[in-house]
Amino acid sequence: MLAKTVVIAEQFVDFVLRYDLSNKIKELKKDDAKILFAVIKAAGFEAKEIIFGTLLGNYRDQDGSFTGETYPINKAFPFKVINEEGEDDYSATGWLDCAFCRVITVSKKGEERSSIVCAIANEIERSVPLSPIQMTNEGDMLCEYPPSPNFLGLEYFIDHCRDDRKLKGCVGIHKYCKGYMDRIRSTEKSDVLVCRRCQLRVYFPKETETYGDLRNTLAKIKGEQHE
Repeated sequence: MLAKTVVIAEQFVDFVLRYDLSNKIKELKKDDAKILFAVIKAAGFEAKEIIFGTLLGNYRDQDGSFTGETYPINKAFPFKVINEEGEDDYSATGWLDCAFCRVITVSKKGEERSSIVCAIANEIERSVPLSPIQMTNEGDMLCEYPPSPNFLGLEYFIDHCRDDRKLKGCVGIHKYCKGYMDRIRSTEKSDVLVCRRCQLRVYFPKETETYGDLRNTLAKIKGEQHE
């Protein structure tokens, strides 16, 4: 566990422990906002601002259509995260709410502050997504396919993809384009990553097994192209 992560976790835990649920604060103090931005950034999210408000999710029918019924993403902490593109960030908002609930729940049970800090620090590091993989010299990036929330408990405390994960099927998201990227067999010696939205095609050796292999292989290919 990184020492910096522990410091951020300590600041967050202390913020939550002094937060007055009954006061219904609608605006964060400057120092408190800095603490929340720090914990969100450390957990791997990109935030533009954190504002007062409840973010609602939509229940879906079996065919994937909205039923018209909604549910709160942030059930306990009445602030939502806005991403760098000015959109509601459901994952970041849900994660922040889970972190808030984690501190409140265990503190009421008498858990030691040091234990709470350790738990939050672990969740921060666990939450960091797969480091994006550069696919082209122009800067096209492959990002992690967002994991689905759990159905029970602190649903946004979830495991993320790592470099040792097998590379197969739908392998992630094309950053900025936001199209899904699929791994497809292409030739005798090569597979290809294909973006469903913009049709970007990135070839690589079919022996590539993991995200780490892909990262290293594409970096080597780009290096050879520059020689």
